[in-house]
Amino acid sequence: VMIALAESPPPVKVGTLPEHISPTSAKDYLGCSLRFFFGRVMAIPRQTSPALHLGKAVHAALQHYHLAVWRGGDTSPESVALAFDEVFTTMEKDEGPVSWKTPKARDKAREDGLRVVSAYLDSPEALKESPKAVEVFLREDIDGLSVPLMGAIDLVRQNLVPVDFKTSASKPDPKTAAFDHELQLVTYQLMIEKATGETPPALELLFLVKTKTPQVIPVSIAPADDHRKQRAIKMLETAVQGIADGRFHPQPGMHCSWCQFRNECAKWKGDAS
Repeated sequence: VMIALAESPPPVKVGTLPEHISPTSAKDYLGCSLRFFFGRVMAIPRQTSPALHLGKAVHAALQHYHLAVWRGGDTSPESVALAFDEVFTTMEKDEGPVSWKTPKARDKAREDGLRVVSAYLDSPEALKESPKAVEVFLREDIDGLSVPLMGAIDLVRQNLVPVDFKTSASKPDPKTAAFDHELQLVTYQLMIEKATGETPPALELLFLVKTKTPQVIPVSIAPADDHRKQRAIKMLETAVQGIADGRFHPQPGMHCSWCQFRNECAKWKGDAS
């Protein structure tokens, strides 16, 4: 029965196999292993980006709504907006400063968040029937992985379709979005199959787009066949072994322009010390 709420993963240690692997940490490692080292191994403090802060607040508001649908609570727009505002404010105190450029930028982000949450509640995509799980935390042993696979799924519909919510500044291209988030979605399928013995009929992304008129755009893809599953498992295991072996090095790309560890990266001498 999938009812446990998500928990924060423990810090990553180097030199032995990690305690588990998640799709987020694997994608982070594969994207740039040195950035992973600075952020997840050394845990160097950094300011929260406005986009990440907003995304977390939106997720919290949606979680409030979905739990209310599930448990017969208050699903009113006012209640959901209040949940958003509470998290938006308390995270700035509990998780450290956000890199707002100006106070007006903060106000605009808050307004954008409230608008996209409201757009979701008014959309055909808004959850109406009781879900199977909300923010479910799963940890499963998967064949081909040296460590348990762990992840938190935003929403699991009654028919076992996992849904991951994304906030976005622009309308996504469905094919590109599906490819970009393939590892995450297939990971969810692997865990659901192991937990329930059943294959979900689809894997779903739901984009909340912060355009002038907010948009709610679903992207649904077919469940993974054996090839796609094995590809995901190989990617996850590559990250596991790289972390365990201490393989961390710069991987230059467009992401460098917004990386908060550029100073640390410039001092890299060929090892992760």
